[in-house]
Amino acid sequence: MRLCLPTILLFLVSGNCLSQINPDTVYQLPPVVIVGKAIVDEIIIRKDASTVVQVSEQQINDLNAMDLPSALRRVPGVVISRYNQVGSYGGGEGGSIYIRGKGSARPGAEIQTMVDGAPRFVGVWTHPLMDVLNVDHLERIDIYKSPEPVLWGNMSFGSLNLVSRRMHEEGTRTDISTLFGANKTYGLTFNHGGKTGDLDYYLGVSARGSDGHRPNADGQLRDYWGRIGYQFNDSWDASLILSGSDNWARDPGPVGGPVPQRARYNTNDYSVNLTVSNRGKKINGFLKLYADNGDIRWEQWSSSTNNWFNSNTDYLNRGLRLRQNLQLSAATELTVGFDYDAYGGKFVEEHADPANTKTMPEKYFFNTAGYASFSHSFTLAPGISLTPSAGVRINNHTVFDNQVAPEAGIILTGEKWNLYANYSRSYNYMGIYSVWFYNVAWPNSAGKYKDLKPERVKHYEIGLKLTPTRGTSLDFCIFRDRGEDKIRFIPPPPPPPSFANVDRFETTGFEFSLSWSPVKELSLFTGFTVLSKDPETLPYAPGYTFSMGANLRFLKRFQLNIDLEAIDEMYTVNPRFDPISQMNPDTAPKIDSYAIANAKLSYYVGNLAGSGRGASHIFLALENFTGADYEYKPGYPMPGATAFLGLTLDY
Repeated sequence: MRLCLPTILLFLVSGNCLSQINPDTVYQLPPVVIVGKAIVDEIIIRKDASTVVQVSEQQINDLNAMDLPSALRRVPGVVISRYNQVGSYGGGEGGSIYIRGKGSARPGAEIQTMVDGAPRFVGVWTHPLMDVLNVDHLERIDIYKSPEPVLWGNMSFGSLNLVSRRMHEEGTRTDISTLFGANKTYGLTFNHGGKTGDLDYYLGVSARGSDGHRPNADGQLRDYWGRIGYQFNDSWDASLILSGSDNWARDPGPVGGPVPQRARYNTNDYSVNLTVSNRGKKINGFLKLYADNGDIRWEQWSSSTNNWFNSNTDYLNRGLRLRQNLQLSAATELTVGFDYDAYGGKFVEEHADPANTKTMPEKYFFNTAGYASFSHSFTLAPGISLTPSAGVRINNHTVFDNQVAPEAGIILTGEKWNLYANYSRSYNYMGIYSVWFYNVAWPNSAGKYKDLKPERVKHYEIGLKLTPTRGTSLDFCIFRDRGEDKIRFIPPPPPPPSFANVDRFETTGFEFSLSWSPVKELSLFTGFTVLSKDPETLPYAPGYTFSMGANLRFLKRFQLNIDLEAIDEMYTVNPRFDPISQMNPDTAPKIDSYAIANAKLSYYVGNLAGSGRGASHIFLALENFTGADYEYKPGYPMPGATAFLGLTLDY
């Protein structure tokens, strides 16, 4: 019965279309120019037989997405967690993203989050913070649902890359957006970019806030960024991107329980990304230097001491990325690269009574890795080719065991179809948080964190992409992930407490998406992921995720965006610290299945294309307009039907 809803709806609606040609695409029909795209821009098959799902600036706006989770929660196979309308409380259940059942362990992370190709996560706890991953200035979001260790390295059981805007054409573009709605929710965004000759630039600021749909569910986000680029000649260019954010959110507590006396999560983050790129007929690539500096001030209350305490984290990540793609022949390509990453910081658990304060001095881990990937295309017959590929990353860690991470893939390409298969073996190291627990929180176990092995995942996937007509695309895949050496907390008795590589998991699933644009005024999309898992209580791994969307332009200036998301029931426990509950379906926290429908009606006063320069419009957005009851954590209900009114000036 679980498959009934997505299966029926699958045949009622389908959507989207192909857009501009991407160099990673194995085969693609000529683009179709339409006024809007629903949910997903396109699914690209890369030369290593992996896939990347792209969500564009236009889709982010059409979904009225105020943060990264709301921009991605309609993508099949992706689920999120949150407490509040605006602001993520912490880096776990209060605001996070999970891909095909991966990414739930806290502390730590299994999903690599990047901004413009540079890692962005808390260096001490190694998980991302949604509030520092702003979506108001993005050109697109790339979602890699499968593990890809060769390109992305540590924590890449799945990956996200947020790509900032840049000016590609001469001239200027300025967009100003305002939004006001239920629960005193507001949003203000300003972006301005320009290009003159070889110089291009972009800068922006944004502010969002809300009183929340429940007492103590308020939050506030502040973000600013800038980019400057210069084209030295036809082969070389450079860019510098700076960004910063200042955010906070509070925890409303579970319904029926006591309101938290003191529960506010404050974050600040500042980053720099310097990239030098080269482009030529036979070789292209880049050198990227990055740094990310931030702090967390988590204000809490101790019931045992009946007094306040703070969890204060200061983190710093920095490193470089060097990659070159060599076109050895018309059919042969070699990619080589080198990564260096240093990540960490310090942590202080500050108490009202100084005698209870605990401090972890500044500490860093270092990763050094080299990698290579090779592909070659064979022509089997007119219009049919076969492209095998293979790659490997060799990673050296200063504390934990070194890792060799292989990948292999193969693509069979026809005129309107691609059949592909891939394999990879990925890894995930413990973060600096292991030093805190073993050396400070558990002082009798000092140094024993070095005995932990990396978590690992073996991935298998086979898929098919069909493009039968210019406006139609169908994607299907079957995948399996086998995880081992998962790190779990082992409580006493006997003492002392510890972490251990004691757990395994398996997920098997299939994914389907269908895109269709019968006419330029209409774009449709539907897709679902069905997942079988062991253990059954694997958190944030629902039996199915289903989404569909439609974009319709009518009466020349009106555009209607409708989307639906349906999620099966799922468990939510943190498997790192609650392995007993995780293994017992009777005690593991679980949320019920739900379906949410949203709509956005826009009236365009400028460019009728629906996006880009000149696409000024006023809009009315309705979220959960059916008033469905749903939650991402037991006891934390999300808002019912809410409305927002907004204006975007784009010129």
